[in-house]
Amino acid sequence: MIISTIIFIISTIYFVKSRKSFALSIKIANVFAITLILFTLVQFVIPGALAEKPNVYHIILDEYTDNEILMKVFNYDNEKFLEFLNKNGFYMPDKSFSTFGSTPDELNLILNMDYPINRGWVSDSYQSLKNNKVMSIFSAQNYSIIETNSIMRWKNFSDVDTKLCYDINFIDSEFLEQVLRKSIIKYFLEQHYNDTRRDIIRCTFNELSEIASQSSGPKYVFSHVYVPHPPFLFGPNGENVIPDHREISGLQSWENTQGYINQLIYATNQVSIVIKNIVKNDPNAIIIVQGDTGTSTGTDRTTTTMKDIYQTHSILYAVRIPDVNDFESMMPVNTYRIIFNNYFNMNYEYLEQHSYTSDQNNAWIDITEKLHEYRFD
Repeated sequence: MIISTIIFIISTIYFVKSRKSFALSIKIANVFAITLILFTLVQFVIPGALAEKPNVYHIILDEYTDNEILMKVFNYDNEKFLEFLNKNGFYMPDKSFSTFGSTPDELNLILNMDYPINRGWVSDSYQSLKNNKVMSIFSAQNYSIIETNSIMRWKNFSDVDTKLCYDINFIDSEFLEQVLRKSIIKYFLEQHYNDTRRDIIRCTFNELSEIASQSSGPKYVFSHVYVPHPPFLFGPNGENVIPDHREISGLQSWENTQGYINQLIYATNQVSIVIKNIVKNDPNAIIIVQGDTGTSTGTDRTTTTMKDIYQTHSILYAVRIPDVNDFESMMPVNTYRIIFNNYFNMNYEYLEQHSYTSDQNNAWIDITEKLHEYRFD
């Protein structure tokens, strides 16, 4: 403003004292002024029409539960991480539940922004994920879509432009894997899988930390990371650990509560680094950090009580969407409805929260009311 004022004063003095004809200069100045006015009107009539589209980072930490469960089941307080998220502009509801208790169903809900009409074949669910609405919309908005490997073969998104951490060597054949698991080399196969998982998880966090400093955009980054979900391969500082087996230690993975906490601490430290780098290099970025489902570690797997269901549906859900205040409707099924309405001028209706579990016949039962009324001891 100071520079503009100085230029204006000097130009005024020059024009007043000069005896030259400035007819051509005045015409050019008029065209320039009209252009500026039109530019301002477009911005006023269509907010964000000429604004740069924000980069979007969606990080799903598999089975990352909320602080209530961490404190009451695992005797661990995650408040320091929650404060970190709050200071970096994240909104977190007091309590968040997943809709389903399984990863494929929950990812299907998130990436298609809707509740499935009924429970179909698994292949139908995978096909719906492959051609999901969210990535299709981002692609239509000229976003570059980037995905990181999570070692899940059924995730084969059709709109992805760049796949990260897929070049790490692992057996990509379910048939071959099943054959080898029944052979004498089962132990060595398991060791290979553990090493592969570690490499992919470390690669993912490294890529996410660096991707924000890359100038190309707009970009949509979808990263489903297989921690703190068992097997527990990392200590709290990222060191390699050997997963527990009943034959060796008397523990199954879902009984190893300390193993879960150690891996959660590692995942928390790594995602904190990622968030710091994104906010530093890309301050206008939209960031979603959440668990897909709660954790079954620490539950009694031989029964299915309301307490277990409550735990396996309790998730971390933190969303950083600059200049958006639709907090009342902020839940996993509405995440992208809110983003698309506010940034792409779309008109999606906001849905109510619903959660489901399956009965003995594999049919869905609505447990929404029971979850919200239940008090976890």
